[in-house]
Amino acid sequence: MLRSPPTLLLALVTSGCLSSKIEAFCDGLGPCGETVASTGGASTTDDSSSSSSSDTTGGSTTSGTTSTDEQTSSGGMTTETGADDASTTGTTTAPPSVCGDNVVEADEECDDGDLIPDNGCSDTCTADIRAFVSSTTYKAGELMSITLADALCFNHALNAGLPEPLRFKAFLSDSKTDARDRFKGRGRILLMNGVVFADSWSTLLAGNLHGPLEVTEKSETYHGPVWTGTNPDGTAVPNATHCADWSSNSPVDYAYYGYSDEITEEWLLADQLDNPVECLAPLAIYCFETS
Repeated sequence: MLRSPPTLLLALVTSGCLSSKIEAFCDGLGPCGETVASTGGASTTDDSSSSSSSDTTGGSTTSGTTSTDEQTSSGGMTTETGADDASTTGTTTAPPSVCGDNVVEADEECDDGDLIPDNGCSDTCTADIRAFVSSTTYKAGELMSITLADALCFNHALNAGLPEPLRFKAFLSDSKTDARDRFKGRGRILLMNGVVFADSWSTLLAGNLHGPLEVTEKSETYHGPVWTGTNPDGTAVPNATHCADWSSNSPVDYAYYGYSDEITEEWLLADQLDNPVECLAPLAIYCFETS
């Protein structure tokens, strides 16, 4: 059966504050700029001109024309001349990136100027990914959509004073979206207390976890159910309504959940008789950073 959610240590953010921060989050979305690059090539062509002449040798007269790849006869001798068109194209090969030179380039996600592996930027210049379970629980309809659930993750990260809070998104699937397709990054996934949750996205989705995702953005512990709508491999649970894609609190609509204190597949999809659970149930959400 669905476990009852724990009592959290700190008070929830007031609705007015949440509303203003969601608005701030939405203002921050969208493309920040557009860069248009143009390339051009130069070609050089040599043209040959033609001329005509009249030459009298041995009582016969022969007129000839000289042009590209043509023959000219004079006095019984044949000569062949030719000219080729030439085009030149210049290419520049960028030098390979060097991890540890304090310059982020090529496929590097970070470069902090050293090769220390456990300080947020690895010795191969991949950046650690932060993750937490929300300190607040929500009815499914209070999420309103995946996009606005992202705003809730932003709000939690902002309130906790985490750097770059806009990089946090909700680990949720809906009828059109697989949760795993919403995230990228090659680094380790860490809890807010610095403990490694998984070595990478691929190991996470393969079920190789170092421990449960039970730490909130405030570094508190939360043991309880979490909205996911997601299979252990990161895809959406098939034939699920996801509480009308997280917009419904109807008592006759349902969505799937996992448990934050599990290190098996149940962290995303709980093996419980009441799963899926009705949309009115208050559950937490998982929030992950994306590059």
